[in-house]
Amino acid sequence: MEEPFSNEARRQLRRQLVAFFLTTFAFSWGIFAGALAFDFAQSPIVILGVWGPTVSAIFVTAIFYGKDGLKRFFARMNVRQGLKWFLPLLGFFLEIGLFGRFIGSAATGIEFEPTFWGWAWVAQVLIMQTLIPGLGEEFGWRGFALQRLQHIMTPFRATMVIAFFHLLWHAPTYWLGQGMHNVPMIWAVFFLLPWTVLFTWAYNKSRGSIMVSVFFHATMGATLSYTAFLPSERAVPVSPDLITMMWLPDGLMGPYLGVAVLYWLLALYILRGGLGGLGTPPKFEHPIQQR
Repeated sequence: MEEPFSNEARRQLRRQLVAFFLTTFAFSWGIFAGALAFDFAQSPIVILGVWGPTVSAIFVTAIFYGKDGLKRFFARMNVRQGLKWFLPLLGFFLEIGLFGRFIGSAATGIEFEPTFWGWAWVAQVLIMQTLIPGLGEEFGWRGFALQRLQHIMTPFRATMVIAFFHLLWHAPTYWLGQGMHNVPMIWAVFFLLPWTVLFTWAYNKSRGSIMVSVFFHATMGATLSYTAFLPSERAVPVSPDLITMMWLPDGLMGPYLGVAVLYWLLALYILRGGLGGLGTPPKFEHPIQQR
């Protein structure tokens, strides 16, 4: 069993986490603010802002641990482990999405009409979800922050901290026309909490594989796009109004909430010890440098 960290080591982990969150928000929100100020909200440049967590993780790791630390950090990608998880994750999220949309649609009276847009579309969405939110966020949220948080607090508390900062980080995107999940923010919170629990479970079960987190994010995002959202012509435009809005009209919330409820049931099962619970945090591989 790993030896508990000393008080000095814990203080250093806290300093690293503060540096990570400050750098992440400064990088991402700076780009988002520039996009609004100079009217290029729909420009691909905004994608750079999505990479804030990963850029910050690499930067802070380099500052504290140098080249050797970066080598150890990237070694934790564990691509082989990620590939082993990829198809099971894709199948799981697709089943959850289709079943959740079915029950959500039935509960709200929306006709359930799954449409297959072709394998090329599926591949495109998976690739985009991997390259942008997957690789852009998960080296930071899970690969850097969750790893450290779990060594200064319980896995559950660490999960809630990640959920809070992840949601806060997304807030400006409502002004960019790219709000989180295109639903009222309160229901994005309802979805994000159990999703983050599942994330922590996958991260710990995979022994801290960053690529498992990347593929977890990518497959969830891709299947959610396919199963939980209605056609664009029926969707409510993304705007800051979604921050204060409580509900969508005409039963449009049904499919999304159906999926979210299934995530909640699975998250609660894990929190009660099912599937091994949240699991044991992976060993912290970076030596604690005394400076």
